[in-house]
Amino acid sequence: MILALLYMADRLLRLLALRDFFRRPPPPAPPEWPAATLIQPVTRGTHDLRRALASRAALAYPGPQQHLLVCDVGDRQSQQVVHELMVESPGWPAELILVAPDSGVIASKLEKIRAALPRAAGEVLIFVDDDVRLPPDALRTLLPHLWTPGAGASFGLARYEAWETPWSSLMSLFVNASALPSYVPLSYLAEPYTITGHCFALRRGVFDAAGGFAGMAARLDDDHELARRVRALGLRCVQTPLIYGVENRLATARAYRNQLRRWLTIPRLTMLPQLSPRERLVTLLASAGNLLPPMIALLAILRAVPQICFLLGLGGKAAQTQQKKSAGAAQPPPHPHRELILVVAIFLACYAIIDRAYLGGVTPARRWPLLLVTALLTPLHVLAVSLGGDEFEWRGQRIRLLLGGGFEVVGAQQARAGTRDDRG
Repeated sequence: MILALLYMADRLLRLLALRDFFRRPPPPAPPEWPAATLIQPVTRGTHDLRRALASRAALAYPGPQQHLLVCDVGDRQSQQVVHELMVESPGWPAELILVAPDSGVIASKLEKIRAALPRAAGEVLIFVDDDVRLPPDALRTLLPHLWTPGAGASFGLARYEAWETPWSSLMSLFVNASALPSYVPLSYLAEPYTITGHCFALRRGVFDAAGGFAGMAARLDDDHELARRVRALGLRCVQTPLIYGVENRLATARAYRNQLRRWLTIPRLTMLPQLSPRERLVTLLASAGNLLPPMIALLAILRAVPQICFLLGLGGKAAQTQQKKSAGAAQPPPHPHRELILVVAIFLACYAIIDRAYLGGVTPARRWPLLLVTALLTPLHVLAVSLGGDEFEWRGQRIRLLLGGGFEVVGAQQARAGTRDDRG
């Protein structure tokens, strides 16, 4: 019960932090909205590219826009989608850039960004992944924070929207149950020490002063490294209330496990070693509450074992005699699952509040039963992955991540160390 009460307090504090964060008045708009260049690497995948890019064409921004979409020269399918949208939206200031592969059959994300940077004319650079669906007011929400005192970069919060398979749904539930109630409260305890790479913005002068993406071709942590460079300039990475949609389709359990391992391994080996002791402590505190429901579930199981053994006649005569004496005593019968039911109810109630108040009710009713997995099993999976291991699969290659951000390809003859594809 003490653990259940701690979990209740943990969830309440998170909800209060979210309530305060989203009620903050926005920073004032700049006197003149700056020209904004959106750099958008495109790699063919399972997501709905048309839907994602259509959201960019519908952005309501009062300043000049420039959209640079970078496709692989051999990716005819993605190029066709871009061309069709440019025809359907003649006012969309979009330009298609084609790049040759820098390794394998496609160009890496960084290579695509490098191809676009010489053509970027905006005072502000916004980097957007191709599976991100932006709301119409995205730039008006994201950019004013760049003009707050000491700001160097601004970024938003992801809402996952893929529900086609159980594995896509589990990933969406994991992110939606974790991102807002973790990142936002953490920003009250420490200045954000990284940026979320789906969608982020920098003023061009800050980007150049930080060295941009130079020297990152042999790293897997470009977003974390860019955040470190911004902070090294004495500037802040600013968490904004922008919420954007991400469509991350996973067809199999293996794809789900690989992605979760990749997400957890990269920051563990590249970001955490660079944090101060205080930042590590608050990160631990911000995530420890997620382990309380599975801990309580395990305790409930352990408390129920003697009763189960007694009912099955497996406890021996002495144990059965003691059980009979206890049953005849004037004491209320034990309820080993009472606290478990309580914490599950708290988890579901908090998720319902977040889903309705901040995520727009994105979770379909048919996927709500999977929240039991998210509450009770996923934290244990996350803990197991976080305790060790430095390898994961990425685009059909086995990657070994090195401490500090370097990596090598294991067991893929067609690939070479120091190259990659950043999609996913």
